[in-house]
Amino acid sequence: MKAPAVRTARLGATLIARQKWRWGLNAALWTAIYVMPIVPGLITQAFFNRVSGAAAGGLGIPALVGLIAAYGVGRIAVMAWAMWVDIHFRFRNQTLLRRNLLTRIYERPGAQALAETPGEALTRFREDVEETDETVSWTVDLVGILFFLPVALGIMASIDARVTAFVFGPMVLVVLLAARARDRIRRYREAAREATGEVTGALAEMFGAVPAIKVAGAEEAMIAHFRRRNDTRRIALVRDKTLTQILESLFWNSVSIGTGIILVVAARGMTAGEFSVGDFALFVYFLGFVSECVWVVGMFIARYQQARVSLGRLATLLAGAPPERLVERRDLQLTGSLPDPAVEAAAPEPLRRLQVEGLTYRYPGTTAGIAGVDLDLPGGSFTVI
Repeated sequence: MKAPAVRTARLGATLIARQKWRWGLNAALWTAIYVMPIVPGLITQAFFNRVSGAAAGGLGIPALVGLIAAYGVGRIAVMAWAMWVDIHFRFRNQTLLRRNLLTRIYERPGAQALAETPGEALTRFREDVEETDETVSWTVDLVGILFFLPVALGIMASIDARVTAFVFGPMVLVVLLAARARDRIRRYREAAREATGEVTGALAEMFGAVPAIKVAGAEEAMIAHFRRRNDTRRIALVRDKTLTQILESLFWNSVSIGTGIILVVAARGMTAGEFSVGDFALFVYFLGFVSECVWVVGMFIARYQQARVSLGRLATLLAGAPPERLVERRDLQLTGSLPDPAVEAAAPEPLRRLQVEGLTYRYPGTTAGIAGVDLDLPGGSFTVI
């Protein structure tokens, strides 16, 4: 079944709105995690300037070391708190998506609840829900980057704007490359997800039809069919993972390229005394964090396309319901006492007789079925049709 068109950004924003306070706290904590490294960067600059004699005044080396230690303790505390909040945020996102999917499936007639095999549906419940939630979770990283990058680049440009421009030119090219590859990323992810669903569905069908397969003597044919499905999945997954790893390699190798550019461009300034050892240490220190930010932005572009595929696959499980049903507000009942289970009221009196006249049913889209059936069933009787 072709995946329906979904508004990825709109559904993601609605999912965030369902936990706006928790997302806000999560974004604030991760913003602190991204911004805090500016402090040890400046301390590192002061330390090397002090050691090299480029700066005579200011804090002494013991004080600078103490500040680094205090920073480390504070960063660990903030990271632990951020991880705790992020886990709760993501768990609720995944639970909401799965709850809404399951509710919609239960609303459907039993014979039409799933257009796919149960195995393929389970793949969507697991992998596609996790992919969607992962992308939404990365939005807090983008907020932190928006605060960190301008400050870090401003500090570096104030020291040497020419070196800063040379260093981050390749990183901008890498991000543009990731943006241009978004269509290919989406195609490869669609093929990988479809192939995985087909393998899971075939496996579930084989386990559910073992007696029939043995009676028909079709063991070899089923194994060959399953092997072909796995070969298709292997090719699709290798393409998907290879493209993702190529992009990741480009992002991380830009760090080494940037360091080399710093050494080449800043060598003359260091010789002339215009670029101190502390300035060099600050540039190299910030380069790692800025490169990580560039990697996050580039990978978010890739993940956004993958989430678009996953949301489309989840929307097919809604069987005609609007995609907004995926993020419909619900009480997940994760805290407090569980509600009492609903108990159906007992019939006021036992069934004595069931009479049906003109019973008619047609299978959807066909003329097959029954028509004009009359039944008269006394209570307690056993009738075979």
